[in-house]
Amino acid sequence: MLGAEASVHDEIDDDLRGQCAALGIDPAELVSDQAKAGGPPPFELWAEHVDAFEVFHACRRSWRVITAGFGAVYQGLDLGAVDVAMRRLGIARARQREVFQQLQVMEDEGAKILNA
Repeated sequence: MLGAEASVHDEIDDDLRGQCAALGIDPAELVSDQAKAGGPPPFELWAEHVDAFEVFHACRRSWRVITAGFGAVYQGLDLGAVDVAMRRLGIARARQREVFQQLQVMEDEGAKILNA
């Protein structure tokens, strides 16, 4: 489960170095350029936003994209995938409206970045 207690990073740490050494892999090949440069500053995920973050993360490959001669435009998340993610993650029905509203904020900001 993702959240404040979980350790989900895009960084080269001692654990990654050890695993890569055992496999003969360069750990720099497994992380983003941003992580190689020291990574973004850490952030705090408030408890009331953990569910929305988990749904957003679960849907990270479920964007609706329009392609044309000028490139691709990310419209937003596939709502069918959002519904499945909420059910699979066990988001209580009573919380789904609030989580969906939080997710829409994340989706809007994500689309701005992806379409920049």
